[in-house]
Amino acid sequence: MVRRISLAGLLSLVCHVAAFSQPGDRISLRDAIEIAGQNNPENIGARRGIDAAQGRYLRGVSPPPMEFSVTYDYIPAGSGIASFGERVFGISQSFDFPTTIALRGSALSSEVRATEADARSVSYAVRRQVTEAYYAVLAREQKLRLAEENLRIASDFAQKAAIRHTVGEGTSLEQLTARVQQTQAQSDVESAKNEHGKAVNALHFALGRGIEPSVREYKLIDTLAYRPQTYDLDSLVQRAYLSNAQLQAAAFRRDAASANRGIAWSALLPDFNASYAQYRHETGAASYGVALGISVPIWFLFDQRGQIQEAAATYSIVEAEQASRRNFVNAEVRNAYLDVRNAERQVKLCQEELLPQAEEVHRVAASSYQAGESTYLEFLQARQTLISVRGTTIDALLNYQSAVARLEYAVGKPINE
Repeated sequence: MVRRISLAGLLSLVCHVAAFSQPGDRISLRDAIEIAGQNNPENIGARRGIDAAQGRYLRGVSPPPMEFSVTYDYIPAGSGIASFGERVFGISQSFDFPTTIALRGSALSSEVRATEADARSVSYAVRRQVTEAYYAVLAREQKLRLAEENLRIASDFAQKAAIRHTVGEGTSLEQLTARVQQTQAQSDVESAKNEHGKAVNALHFALGRGIEPSVREYKLIDTLAYRPQTYDLDSLVQRAYLSNAQLQAAAFRRDAASANRGIAWSALLPDFNASYAQYRHETGAASYGVALGISVPIWFLFDQRGQIQEAAATYSIVEAEQASRRNFVNAEVRNAYLDVRNAERQVKLCQEELLPQAEEVHRVAASSYQAGESTYLEFLQARQTLISVRGTTIDALLNYQSAVARLEYAVGKPINE
């Protein structure tokens, strides 16, 4: 029998396969963030925290358990329970004062919303971690290619230096220096491979993937490119006040503390109890009774007063924590903004001045060396300068992308939205 697969089922299967990756998968930064959103243990734990908070809400707004009882009285000594003189079947239910119920629901609802904000904060922390790890892999790939290119050039010059020395056109010092540079280039390649491997492991960790021998790395399709950002500091700070998940969580916890303070004052109000009892006598006669009661907080100078004092202090503490968090977010956004602007200046300096100058110096030095107008050491110095500037440019681009990721985390949302 041929079983049909629905389009939705097929798409779900494709997405599942994509999420856990086959060897050589090509993923963008957006793909990586989505994979981490589903698989990163911190995100999973944060979502379970929301479930727990919702469970606490349901427990908190539920009324106390209803009590059922059956009592057999006036049983003659030595007789069984069937010889009762009176049997009482009772039902009893207690109720909090209505304002207490409403305030408790409000406090627990605010706690749920605070937990949801905490989960968003965790999600953005993971997003930042993935972004920095993703661009770190791209940077290490470029540095590895740079090291491999340097090794090819060093090997080529080592061969040429050996030939020049053999035919008497080169010195022993030139040949020895070329060999040393080739060995150093080989060492740099191995170091670059090691750094690249560690960056890949960091990306796997951020994505929530295990590092098994059978797992191969992703093929990253985004580029480590500089993209100018247009925003001003004051607007970013204001956006952070509205969007930062940690600030939102602090505000919700202040609301919960305010409701708990109201609950403490509600402890001065009475609670209610209603009960119903049905009586059956040994003669078969039946009757019933109804009781309504209230609990009077006559010891308000002790228990209730203590509750009110504790709740008031807790509210003041939470309010101070919210103000402190607001100041922290303000400073975090401003510092991240300064880092982004500084990183922009470094990228522009490398791309517009240092790199073109180093490339021109290297071109002139290579031509002069080939023409016999300069020594190998002069050419070597120019090549080392070019390699250093290229590495510095890669580092500047990585620092820029990392600074943007930190700024977005501080604001609480992508800064281009």
